[in-house]
Amino acid sequence: MRVLLVNQTYGGASGTGRHVKLLHKGLLEEGADVAVLSGRNAWSLPIPMLKSASFLFGLFFKKFQADIVHLHSPKLSPLMVKHPRTVITIHGGMDEFRQKYGAAGELVSSMILSLMKRSRVTTTVLKTEAERRGWIWIPNMTDVKAIDQIPPSNESCILFVGRNDSVKNYQLFRRIVRRLGLRYKAFGVEEVVDWRTVISYMKSAKCLFITSKWEGMPSVLLEAWAAGCPVIASELESFLPFRDALILSRPDPEEMVEAYYSLELVRDKIVRHGRRYSEMFDYPNVVKKYLRIYEYILDN
Repeated sequence: MRVLLVNQTYGGASGTGRHVKLLHKGLLEEGADVAVLSGRNAWSLPIPMLKSASFLFGLFFKKFQADIVHLHSPKLSPLMVKHPRTVITIHGGMDEFRQKYGAAGELVSSMILSLMKRSRVTTTVLKTEAERRGWIWIPNMTDVKAIDQIPPSNESCILFVGRNDSVKNYQLFRRIVRRLGLRYKAFGVEEVVDWRTVISYMKSAKCLFITSKWEGMPSVLLEAWAAGCPVIASELESFLPFRDALILSRPDPEEMVEAYYSLELVRDKIVRHGRRYSEMFDYPNVVKKYLRIYEYILDN
């Protein structure tokens, strides 16, 4: 079986990039013949606003020599005309376009959904969206063994991990910090560090705040679960199926501060449930779900 994974990012700070890297690793361990097309080995313009569009444009001139082509962004859906056996995975949820771009995002989302009808299989990391649209739910994944091997840092603080994007709502985190008056780290915004450093801080953190206005199934949540870091998150649709493993709060600074003060009452419980989810979503388990889909497509 020859599988081609396609995504602009591979590893690094991007949650989707980390997902693709773990899928690549797991498929190799399962004996698949797998290749990756990403910004590392395909052309794109080094201009932030044009990276995605130019990456897509450049891929139309690439030959897809594979049995299965697996696209990891709805923005890549036009590429489905190039190959008859295509899988597409939605990592952030289609509503993210509306959250970011308003009416224009609604139009883009409708166009992409129309193009996606060419896909043999559509999967999503967002459980509720899979149920709503009739897609297949395959969760995001993490590497529990790699996380277990990282020692904790010597500093205990509250954490934010994410890019400085309106959807991630870093400004809400800043308001929470001012009210709590505690030491904090804002990785991805105020400091850029490697993945191992982020995990080491998670292992000693008081908690991780996820203040986003929208999320699919973020890698940072799974990593916090594996690292034993309690999570306080905005009450989003995507988090509701896992409410036993985190504290959910309205995205209001006063309510999130109250959630922080209530943390000690439930810390052990949510950390225990979080660890259970992280083991369920460990990459060898999730990769097998993708393999079953690839095999189904090849057999039908």
